[in-house]
Amino acid sequence: MASRVAATAPAASPPWLAEVRLPQGAKGSAVYGQLRRLIVLGRLPAGEPLVELQLAAAVGCSQGPVREALFRLQEDGLVQRAGYRGTFVSRTSNAEAEELVALRCRIEVQAARRALPSLTPSLLEDLAAQIERMEELARHEDLYAMTEADRTFHLTLFREAGLPALEPILERCFLLIHRHAITRPERRRTPMEAASRHRAILAALRGGEEEAVTRSLRLHICSVIDGASPLGAGVGPAA
Repeated sequence: MASRVAATAPAASPPWLAEVRLPQGAKGSAVYGQLRRLIVLGRLPAGEPLVELQLAAAVGCSQGPVREALFRLQEDGLVQRAGYRGTFVSRTSNAEAEELVALRCRIEVQAARRALPSLTPSLLEDLAAQIERMEELARHEDLYAMTEADRTFHLTLFREAGLPALEPILERCFLLIHRHAITRPERRRTPMEAASRHRAILAALRGGEEEAVTRSLRLHICSVIDGASPLGAGVGPAA
């Protein structure tokens, strides 16, 4: 009898589920935001199964918002839906991370070159304020909010290039690269170091010299993953 009870007992809830705190009747966007945060910070590890019924019960909503959130996370590349086997948090190998860095570097550098002639003083001041915001978040050790502020900084510059079809690709690169960097135990950069490195990019943009902008962006992007080489970033020789 004991063995039968053990066989039919429900599985224990995973520890990370306690961190999903949402109001009753939460919508898909709220579920998505919470799960994305946990995945990027590595609290929801690669390979972890995501069960719709379990998540819906934990946040007090129907399966619809949970399913919507999982589809969005799949579009981000943060989860994989494997048919009857269910949905799992995706993995990013070292080789994939290096290719993502190279792709992001190529897109951002080319976009910055296009945007450079049209940068205005007000936009440069906006970028300066965003760096200050990142540094403030770094002082409070709010790593996830800092990655979001980092993404805003880079997208603000990227959007000046007028290349909207590439933005979803760049967004996916941001998420997967940040997740990979955060979850690697050998990551050495402090949050403040990561935030302050944007000042070199801003100085180059203010100077208006294409070579300096190219160099500063490449060094910054490739430094997100320890050991990634600027020479492998796919945008020609280093300046």
